[in-house]
Amino acid sequence: MASELRPKLSPNRAGGERRPHGAGRRKRLPSGALAGWLSVAPALLVILGFTFYPMIQSMLLSTDRWNMLGPKVFVGADNYTTILGPGTFRESLFNTLVFTVLTMAGTYVLALGTAMAANRELASARIVRTITVLPAVIPTVVAGLIWKWLYEPDHGLINTLVGLVGVDGARWLFDSGLALPAVALVSIWKDFGIYALILLGGLQRIPGQLYEAATIDRAGPWRQFRSITLPMLRPAGAAVFLLLLFNSFKVFDQVWVMTEGGPGTSTLTVVTFIYTKLLTDVGVASAASVVLFVILLLITVIRMRLTSREES
Repeated sequence: MASELRPKLSPNRAGGERRPHGAGRRKRLPSGALAGWLSVAPALLVILGFTFYPMIQSMLLSTDRWNMLGPKVFVGADNYTTILGPGTFRESLFNTLVFTVLTMAGTYVLALGTAMAANRELASARIVRTITVLPAVIPTVVAGLIWKWLYEPDHGLINTLVGLVGVDGARWLFDSGLALPAVALVSIWKDFGIYALILLGGLQRIPGQLYEAATIDRAGPWRQFRSITLPMLRPAGAAVFLLLLFNSFKVFDQVWVMTEGGPGTSTLTVVTFIYTKLLTDVGVASAASVVLFVILLLITVIRMRLTSREES
């Protein structure tokens, strides 16, 4: 019996040592697993080539001083010291934070109101759904050019309409106090329809029996909104929150088309700062991009932690 339980040994070609039969064979992947890896290989190559490789290169370049013409000079952490000290980058980071607060608050409120209007069983609800998505179809550069003409101080439509009631129009994009809110308004107008559709999907998942029970308990519209709508809308609201946050931090197109970061540095955002530095100092631009990546990564981790706690 003991001899039957022993593994069969095959003689070694070298002549001396014997090993269990089949020990030298390689384990083959199942055909299904191999087919799965082959199917995702093109996508993995694209991600590695266009995401991870540039990310690693940016981290390496952030320790150099280089203008894309002469030789690279290793400077260590000097680029980070430069951007994190008092200067243009800190102004661009502050402008980005202000822009983010303005767009997130304005877009969420407008998107939620639109979603609640489109969620009603009315004939006009379909019209509301269609109209709200139209601005999102317009390319960002085109939308920026349209609003740049609307904001034009002398012949723009906004100041023309304001002048009809006897009020002097403002120099919207030429006033350092108004330029950033004016650009934020364009982002709110263009994107609120997409976020309204996300919130509309969340509203339609709320059981109608909850509102019927609240009505029987004589709960008013505001009480129903506060006790039913907002808590049940939390997953969709979290998705909208993250999308708004990331898109606001990465804003570039409409800022560059409408103001190029001006007047002065009043509308200079982080991505605009990186773009303007690419032609003069790639190391500083790379360091700024790394800082932006770290900020977004921290926000993502914090939000995931909060979401996991809410679900548990």
